[in-house]
Amino acid sequence: MSVAEDGISEAALADVFASSGVKVEAEEIGPVARVLVRINAAARVLPRPSFDDTTESYFRLLERDDAGAGA
Repeated sequence: MSVAEDGISEAALADVFASSGVKVEAEEIGPVARVLVRINAAARVLPRPSFDDTTESYFRLLERDDAGAGA
């Protein structure tokens, strides 16, 4: 599969749709590719929590669930 600098190429995206059985008109491929590029760009600017923050958040959720289970 060919991937362009800013995301998946329209030809590759059309191949993915064709191989998955999803019917997409040719004029819809470009807008879908542009939306995927925008979603990817947005995901890249989101702050990523450190591993420790994620673990601490997970255990806080567990503690909160335990407190609610006894009520």
